[in-house]
Amino acid sequence: MPKVEIHLEISVPSDRLDVNQVMALCQEIHMLLGPALVASYLEASQDAVLEQVLGPKWADGPQSQAPWTCPQCHSEQGFKRRGSRPRTLRKSSLGRVPFQLRQVTCRRCESTFSPFSEWFGLEPYQVSTTEFQAKAVQVACQTSYARSVALVRDLAHVEVSATAVHGWVQSQSEQVELDATQADDRPVILDATRVRAGSNKRGCNLNLAIAIERRRWIGGRPQLETHPVCFGVGQTWAQTGQALTRQRPARLVYDGDEDVTYWAQSAFPDTPQQRCRWHLVGQLYRHLWEDGLNKRQARTWMDRLQRILHHPAYSVPRARAEVKALILQLGELGLDHGAVYLAGAEPYLFTYRQQPDGMFFDERRQEPLAISATSPVERHMREINRRTDVGARWRISGVANLIRLDLIRRFEPEQWRSLWKLPQPLSASLSDVKLHVGVSVRSPPNVNTT
Repeated sequence: MPKVEIHLEISVPSDRLDVNQVMALCQEIHMLLGPALVASYLEASQDAVLEQVLGPKWADGPQSQAPWTCPQCHSEQGFKRRGSRPRTLRKSSLGRVPFQLRQVTCRRCESTFSPFSEWFGLEPYQVSTTEFQAKAVQVACQTSYARSVALVRDLAHVEVSATAVHGWVQSQSEQVELDATQADDRPVILDATRVRAGSNKRGCNLNLAIAIERRRWIGGRPQLETHPVCFGVGQTWAQTGQALTRQRPARLVYDGDEDVTYWAQSAFPDTPQQRCRWHLVGQLYRHLWEDGLNKRQARTWMDRLQRILHHPAYSVPRARAEVKALILQLGELGLDHGAVYLAGAEPYLFTYRQQPDGMFFDERRQEPLAISATSPVERHMREINRRTDVGARWRISGVANLIRLDLIRRFEPEQWRSLWKLPQPLSASLSDVKLHVGVSVRSPPNVNTT
């Protein structure tokens, strides 16, 4: 990277201003300063490269090999300066940035071109920077397209249409790939929700599976490091989890949804599986309601199941015996829906204790545990529902592309940076940037100070 020195002089009023006026003044300066600095740097760095390759202006000495090739004859040597042409980035995080692209002429074929568009990573006719696109899409992942462009306009002072942001989402999402291999030897949590998309009046399923890599403590609080391993909208679990079936997850955790349960048990018959303990109690009510019980009557059985699952003194054999006794009693009382529901879930209730991986620990029982609930993925499902419930019907491809991008934004920062060609954090290279600010107060001209 060439070193470029930029000397800046700003004239500001020296009148008495309160702090709010100073803030407004500096915001106005910032809006002018950013594009000016970018243009100055781009032009100065081009001049530095040209001088290094072609020598000083008007010199006719030997030239070194150029770091570019002629687009016509592919020559790498023998160029001369040929002025500049204007180029404008209309949309960037700093606003509108007009600058000059230096041009050269090939002495062999007399072709005139600018080698610096490719040098700066600019595509032909590109008018917005990818870093700006990434920020606009990042906002659109969290709020509606219309509201996202309004926020960009208010905060960054850049006008962009909702159609443009939508187009960036659709085009970039095609390059997103979820890595199912991250499920190998790791717990995987499966969950589904409904989104208002497609032709079905009730919408369609949105399926998501995340793998837990590890659990660590940050600032005294536990945090799970997770990765999405499969995702689909308007698909069956067999379609969504096709790549996952080729992996070897350490265990599967899911709620009582029939589609998820059937697919998990048929696709992974030899993989340890855990039914979500939190969903188990809540979903029992629906089956008892089918047996004719009201909510107050069902609460008795739900509380009893809750005590069995969380009793600190029960060993696994004792807890399992208590659940079987509860199932038997439900059947004897003719509450067949509830009994069948619990009987189907019973083999998968205590896997977290029978085959612990040590990621969690029960202080009351003083024993290692594995994950036993779908809460880590439920939090992300709530965010998905919040974003997609905008009072309009989505196309299946539209909601799938947006949420797929949002998943890598939240879970896979490296892939997000690569997708938008964003640089690595600049904290290391910022040591090369020196900022010197000097303030002097001078009387305006033609003012008598005597």
